[in-house]
Amino acid sequence: MSSNDNTNGKKPEENGKELAFGKKKSAVEKKGKNEAALKPKRKITIGWVFGMVVLILIAISFVLAPAIQAFVGQGTSNGIVFGKYGKEEIKYSYGNYFYDQVQNYANQYSGSEANQTQALYQIWKSAYDSTVLFTAINQLASKAGIIATDEVVKRAIIESGAYDKDGKFDVKTYQDASAERKTSVEKSIRRSLPYQMVIDDVGTVLSSSSEVEYIAEMAGNGRTFRYISLNPALYPDELASQYALQNKQLFYSMDMSIISMDSEENAKAVYDAIVNGETSFEEAATQNSLDSYAAEGGKIGRLYYYGLVSNFKNADEAVTLLSAKSGDVLGPFEANGAWAIYKLNSTPQEADYASEELLASVKAYLATSDSNSIDTFLADLATELQREIASKGLDEVALEHDLSVVEVSATPLNLGESQYMSNFSYTDNAGLLANAATNPEIAKQLYTAEEHTLLDPIKSGASYLLVETGENVQDETMGSYIRTFYDYYSGAQNQQDLSQALYSSDAFEDNFLTTFLNVVLGQSE
Repeated sequence: MSSNDNTNGKKPEENGKELAFGKKKSAVEKKGKNEAALKPKRKITIGWVFGMVVLILIAISFVLAPAIQAFVGQGTSNGIVFGKYGKEEIKYSYGNYFYDQVQNYANQYSGSEANQTQALYQIWKSAYDSTVLFTAINQLASKAGIIATDEVVKRAIIESGAYDKDGKFDVKTYQDASAERKTSVEKSIRRSLPYQMVIDDVGTVLSSSSEVEYIAEMAGNGRTFRYISLNPALYPDELASQYALQNKQLFYSMDMSIISMDSEENAKAVYDAIVNGETSFEEAATQNSLDSYAAEGGKIGRLYYYGLVSNFKNADEAVTLLSAKSGDVLGPFEANGAWAIYKLNSTPQEADYASEELLASVKAYLATSDSNSIDTFLADLATELQREIASKGLDEVALEHDLSVVEVSATPLNLGESQYMSNFSYTDNAGLLANAATNPEIAKQLYTAEEHTLLDPIKSGASYLLVETGENVQDETMGSYIRTFYDYYSGAQNQQDLSQALYSSDAFEDNFLTTFLNVVLGQSE
């Protein structure tokens, strides 16, 4: 949907309507021949049962490993393979690292009010990602000859907190622990130490003093800016009204409801149930629709026709809506990746071509869908105001034309968007200069021009900016901050770079999603 579809009196940019198709299953209860189409049977697998066990464990806020193992053992005695790193499988099996990670993340989600399927996905995906890195880094550690000696393991056990009492290692607690408990703790720590050694080494590499000084100086040197923006709202009302009159069909409005389905077969079954009086449109939407309007019985609100057309795979079919009447149910129509059934809650109405609401929507539509005329107007206006500013100054021209001056505090040149330095996303509250400065040529222009210079008009999205450079500012506080924390940031960046390199390696074979859907959720055919 367009962001300007709704005509309920709000600003166009506040009225975005978008159909978000999810994974919600059809659940309308019907009689006769439509029942199977409306209630497709889920294939119950060991994996599905296993997934539900994890959800139950989340709900009761503890993890019962033997219960999980019982289910795993029945159908997947060799574990569940989600991928490979090199020749090593990324496998879930009882007691291994992947298993422990699932338990840890399940504990974190205990008591969560998140959607159960989403929670289950997050638990498994987080555990999987951790296991991929663990596997890859342990392979690096093995190649480097890094091992955990007995003395190091003993020290790590003491420091792990597994046998603490009142915050300190307690000998009696250790002595009283079962042999199984001691073996489990030692095994977990011994296998994790090489991984942790690599991570710690990568994260504690110190940068040279010259590098730190270079970055600190860059971060401490900034420049201020001021600008006004010329946006599509400045397009003359009479021209917007004229465009609407010449394209009346686009701006007809109607109050609508929708049901979104995942297949033509299911959509036809639901449509038949509605027209045959077996269920109401609202009930069918609540129980079956895959989009975000299901909770409201499918009600979207009042939309312009131009905002509906993009939801039809065949745009010509959208014309059917214009001849419909209040209460009509239409469809199913093929949408983008789905099938849709519509209900008209009001007969389509011709626009009021003088209303502020309509004019604002026309301008927004022109800016995104037919931009030539509005862009030409704004470019000409920017050139005209540039000349006025040169003689009168930015503030006076802004006042005369009822425009706001945006003040941008000192910002360093940060073409690479380095995390060590500030950038326009922090200093430009309006965001228009930040958007324009993503273009390297514009960014260089902003910083190479002389101080207190009015620049030529700059395009930013659908707007034009008239920017005045300010002063170059030396921020000693920022420089000092970088010198103090650079090694910390650098270490975190090194760890992040390592993770990205490992994930993008050709050695990584990723089959998580397919395995999760087929085995854990049991959605295989």
